[in-house]
Amino acid sequence: MNPDAILFGAFERHNFGDLLMGFAFEKLLKQKGINTIHASILENDLTDCGGARVHSIFHLLASGLDRDIPILHVGGESASCTFNDALACDSPAPLPYQYKDVVSSEVHQRLGTDRTFPYLTPQYERIHEQLNTWGNRLFYGIGLTRLTDDSVHHESLRQTFAAATLISFRDAHSLRNARSLGVDHAIFSPDIVLSISRLMPVAHQPGQARYLLMHFNGEYLRRNAAALIHALSQIAPRFEGGLKIGLAGTANYHDSLDDFYRFKRLAAESSIAIEVLPSVDIFTICHQIANAAAIVSTSLHYRIVARSYGVPRITMNVHKVNCWAESNDGNFPYGVEPDTLATVINSLIDSIRPVDESAQAKDLRLIDDRIEAITGIIKAAAPNSERPRLRVVAAQPSSPAPDVWITSMVRCLDEREMSIKAQAEIIRAQNVVLTSKARLLRRLLHLLLVSCRRKHPWGSPSSSLVEQRAQEHSEGSVASGDPHHPINNGRVVQRMGP
Repeated sequence: MNPDAILFGAFERHNFGDLLMGFAFEKLLKQKGINTIHASILENDLTDCGGARVHSIFHLLASGLDRDIPILHVGGESASCTFNDALACDSPAPLPYQYKDVVSSEVHQRLGTDRTFPYLTPQYERIHEQLNTWGNRLFYGIGLTRLTDDSVHHESLRQTFAAATLISFRDAHSLRNARSLGVDHAIFSPDIVLSISRLMPVAHQPGQARYLLMHFNGEYLRRNAAALIHALSQIAPRFEGGLKIGLAGTANYHDSLDDFYRFKRLAAESSIAIEVLPSVDIFTICHQIANAAAIVSTSLHYRIVARSYGVPRITMNVHKVNCWAESNDGNFPYGVEPDTLATVINSLIDSIRPVDESAQAKDLRLIDDRIEAITGIIKAAAPNSERPRLRVVAAQPSSPAPDVWITSMVRCLDEREMSIKAQAEIIRAQNVVLTSKARLLRRLLHLLLVSCRRKHPWGSPSSSLVEQRAQEHSEGSVASGDPHHPINNGRVVQRMGP
C-alpha cells in the first residue's frame, strides 16, 4: 500500500454527503493518475453501502505513514464539528444525552490525539505523546457556517488552518467567517459532489411516473410530523408517482427507518400514502434523486445532488443548508417552514422551467481547475517511487472497539449509581438533622404557650390593662371628653340611643 495522497473526512460512518465526497475525489484524482486511500479518525468498512475501506489516520501513522504525504480534507461542516459530537455519532448505539460528552471524551483520550477538531488535521499534532508535523495539508470545500463567541475556539481554528498548502470553503458565509478569523489565503471552491452527474450519469426512464422524494432527519421529523402531513395532504394528488421518503444517513442522531415508518403510519391515518425507501447505498439514493419530479429535504447533499442532476428542489429551514443555497443555488426555495410547504411546492411545480445549466457548468469548470491544482501539489510532493511504503498490517476492527464504548458507558453508569447513593446518604443525614430541629422547635413552642397561659389565663383580661384604664379614667385625661375614645364607648352608645 503506497498511496500518492490520503483522502480525509468523516468516512467512518454512514452519511450520504461525506461518502459521496470521498467517492467523487477518488474518481476525479484517479483520472489524473493519483492513487488515494480513505482515512478518518476511526477505521471502518462501508463498501457495502457505496463507501470505502476506511483507515484510522492514527493507525496509518503507526504503520509508517510519511508525514509529508498530502492529506486532502474533502469538505463537509468539519470546521464546526467537535470531537464529542463526532464520536457520539460513531458510537455503537446512541448515547444517553447526559452521558454523551463524558463517554465521547473518554474515547477521545483513548485515541491519544490532542487535535481539537476531528476532521481538520493541524500542522502539529501530538499522538500518544509523540509530536507529528504534517507537511502537506489541503482543505477543500470546508463548511464553517457558525462561529462561537469563544476566543479560544477561534484561535484553535486559526492555528489549524495556518500554513495549509490549500484552503477553500464551499459557501460565502463560511468564507466570510474564515476571513474574519484572519485566514486571508482562503478561497471559494464548489462542493465536489456537484460533479456527481458527470461521474455517474443517470438516464431518465421514458414514461416513468414522477414522484416527490422527501428526506427529513429524525429530530426534524419527530418535531414537525403533524405539520408536514397537513402540507402533504394538499399537494399529494399532483404527483402521479406518489410520495416517497429516503435516507441520507443512518449514523447516530441522523435518520431512522423507525421514524420513517412511524411517519408513514401517521400519514396513512390522514389517507396519505407514503413509500419508504430503505436503501442505504449512496448510488441508489443518487438514482432516486435524479428520477424524482422534485425533492423536499433537510439534507444539504440531497439538494446538491438534485442540483447536479437538474431536479427541482426545496429545502427546509436548516442553517447550513440555507447558507449554501443562498450562496450557490438561490433560484430554488430554501429556509422553508412546514406551514408554508404546500404553497411553496405548488408554486415550484407551476413555475417549472427548462433547467438553467449555466451555474452548474461554471461550477464544474471551477472544480476542474481545483483538481488540476491539487494534482500538481500531490505530484510535486514526491514521486510515488520515492515514498517509503506503508507496512502491510492485518485489518483492524473499528477503532476503538465496541467494548471501549461499553466499558466507558458502564463506568459512567457505575459512577452515576455511586453519586445517587452518596446524595441519598446526604439527604438522609439532612433529614435526621431537620427532624431533630423540628422536634426541638415544637418543644420550645409548647413551653412558650404554657408560660403565656400561666401569666394570662384564657378568658380573663390582663390586670395591668384594667388598672391602666381605671387610672386614665380617674385622672380625667383628654380622652374623657372624646366621645370616640374607647373609655367613653358607653356614653356614646347612650347618646345615640332613642
